[in-house]
Amino acid sequence: MAFFPLISSDLICVTIVLYVWVRMYANPMLEPKAVRLFRYIGITLIATVIVDHVWEYFYETSDLSSISRQLLNTIASIEFLCIPVALFFLLMYHREKWDLADSISLAADIIFFILDIVNIWYPISFYLDKDFAMTNAPYAAWLYLGGNILFVFILAHDFLMTYNSDSENTILVIFVMIIAALGSTGCYFDGDVIAIWECFAIVYLLLYLAMVRLYDKTDPVTGLPNRNAFTTAYFRRTKNQVPVLVSFDVNHLKQFNDASGHKAGDRYLRAFAQTAQKYLSPYGKFYRVGGDEFCLTSASEPEQVQTVLDTLHHMEKCDPAFGDFPMDFSYGLVVRKPGETNAELYTRADAEMYANKRRIEGSEAR
Repeated sequence: MAFFPLISSDLICVTIVLYVWVRMYANPMLEPKAVRLFRYIGITLIATVIVDHVWEYFYETSDLSSISRQLLNTIASIEFLCIPVALFFLLMYHREKWDLADSISLAADIIFFILDIVNIWYPISFYLDKDFAMTNAPYAAWLYLGGNILFVFILAHDFLMTYNSDSENTILVIFVMIIAALGSTGCYFDGDVIAIWECFAIVYLLLYLAMVRLYDKTDPVTGLPNRNAFTTAYFRRTKNQVPVLVSFDVNHLKQFNDASGHKAGDRYLRAFAQTAQKYLSPYGKFYRVGGDEFCLTSASEPEQVQTVLDTLHHMEKCDPAFGDFPMDFSYGLVVRKPGETNAELYTRADAEMYANKRRIEGSEAR
């Protein structure tokens, strides 16, 4: 009996999955739904590697008959099911914010899954020739291209456009797309199935790193980019400096916490943040930079930003969709002076905000 093969590249894939799992459970930064995403995709990749070894075993013991060729074609078709399955898990991660584009993506993914099943009997994407070499079916190029487009669309629509992605995360996700394209290109032109699973593992690792960085730069209470994100995007920025900065402070939060408890205070902060984000997002990036402190960096005209701030400031309540809380805050809007550094602009915005706060407190005292 022939020994069961051990393919080194597949073992590397499994090691990458195990690395992600060990790191994920040793440092539980991700929320449960993200942990489930990487668990399920990791299991899918490991199952694919096992099927790949099964294919190799039957290939080594094959008698080159038509029955053997059909068996190997069946195993290979099952192996490629991992791609639509992994895309399905990516789509389900976004299900709380499902829209028409996600429904279309799911339909396309189901079609890819069905075509992989049909490929067992009828060559849709590939078949094995008389020498058992993988050969592209006539329309295989369209399937490879369509699969890559679907993957890119899911990442762009459900991750880059939905969450607080910055330039660092965008670069990571772009390289994820490039590596996935390289894997499918190698498989299409060279029949290099091993390369596509290696690329799959690298994509899995980079997606995990992108997700960790996303959580590391997201405030868990408000869902806004946090101080880490603000420091990276603002204080470490050397080019394309934003011309307008607004510093915010929620008024009377301490008294609210003392009277209603910190859980209610968190709901208050979330309602304020989401209301302000709803109005301010067209004009810049909104951050939570401290306990009750927020910042807006904007490249819009100061007058436009001021108009929105006036609208928010005259609102008595937060948007009802986010909670029944007062819309009570102070702010300082400043415009960059020639030669002014980011630190100097931030200090001036903070000073303007506290001056505004003192004026409000003074008027309340009278």
